Amino acid sequence: MSFITQVTISIVLYFIIRVAYRHPNSLIIASIISSLSYIAMYLGSYKVISLMPTVHFLITGLSLLVLFIAYYEILILERNVRKIKMGEFSNAESYSIEKNYKLVSKILGIGLIFLSFALLSGFAIQSVFTTNLAIKTSFTLVALLIYLITLIGIKFFSFPIKYAIRGLFISMWAVLFAYIANSYLIYN
Repeated sequence: MSFITQVTISIVLYFIIRVAYRHPNSLIIASIISSLSYIAMYLGSYKVISLMPTVHFLITGLSLLVLFIAYYEILILERNVRKIKMGEFSNAESYSIEKNYKLVSKILGIGLIFLSFALLSGFAIQSVFTTNLAIKTSFTLVALLIYLITLIGIKFFSFPIKYAIRGLFISMWAVLFAYIANSYLIYN
């Protein structure tokens, strides 16, 4: 089973659990189960496991999973905000919107940490500093800078968290797209 297939199965498993299990802790439960399933599928697929490539692919897969979790949570949150603005209070979720924006910010921060660890483990795998690693390093540093600026803006300058999360999410997808496009352009 390929790396992308394992990540996709874990993402689908997350969505199924999150939709089927309607409970305030369903985000945590679905995240843990889908992460453990990805790790189990990855470790079960390969007979020979060397430490650094395994760590690299596990962290990269988990960062993809976290980004898709953040995407789904942002969609749920925006749908809830739209319902409240339209006056549909009976169909709206019963959780605090501000609290969930902060939760999505934490999820994106975790995704960025995983992405940074994936970059560091990529350095450990390759012995030569290639153009591929240089581009990935620069995009990861830009993503870290955007995240730090966003946190500083929220904490000290009263930047609305709603717009900060949307901008941060778009920047994280841009970094992920840059990673994928970089790999595609370098190797094809």
